[in-house]
Amino acid sequence: MRQVVVFLSAISLILGGCYQNTDSATALLEAKVSNRPIVGMVPIIDRSERDLNWNVSHELSQTIRKRFVETNQLYMVSAEPIAAMAEKAFSAHDPFDTDTTWIRKSFPQNEFVVFMELLEHDEIPLISKNPQDPPAELALSVRVRVVDLREKNPKVILQETVQQSYHVPRQFTKANFNQVPWGDEAFDVSPLGLAHDQLCKEIAGRIEDYILISGRK
Repeated sequence: MRQVVVFLSAISLILGGCYQNTDSATALLEAKVSNRPIVGMVPIIDRSERDLNWNVSHELSQTIRKRFVETNQLYMVSAEPIAAMAEKAFSAHDPFDTDTTWIRKSFPQNEFVVFMELLEHDEIPLISKNPQDPPAELALSVRVRVVDLREKNPKVILQETVQQSYHVPRQFTKANFNQVPWGDEAFDVSPLGLAHDQLCKEIAGRIEDYILISGRK
């Protein structure tokens, strides 16, 4: 009886030790069965000079990821491990550099990796009849790069800067409106919330289209 207990305990230890190592393999198998491209989306790098009191990178990244989940055309690798991989890789590499040889090793078992960089998030006053209280334009730009890792050499299949601008009525400019933060129930219907949502919709659509087209080849 004691031998049986020892044997079962040994098996449990072996299985327990293998569990974490097989997590990524299980995800890969699930994606292959569902015939969806396996995509790692790195959190947006914020290079803008925005003056908002919340983590805009986190907000935009979550909104874009939500879009992918809703369409269910891509197999999105969990955000936490991808963020950890990126933090380690970015200490030595620029994700927008011409050298892409490091990406495969840094993001193993992903078929595609998405990098994004928020370059501009500026509210620009417009000329109006009342120069003391003008409306404004919200200028947004995000640099996007999608890398295909299925071949021996990583291949950039999309690299562009998505630029959008939105009219901000006088009563909703920074000078006249205390912007409700992300997470507040009124944020989604505020001019800023609507602008962010439209930007994320455009970016997610572009990324998904390019990955799906490349995936069919």
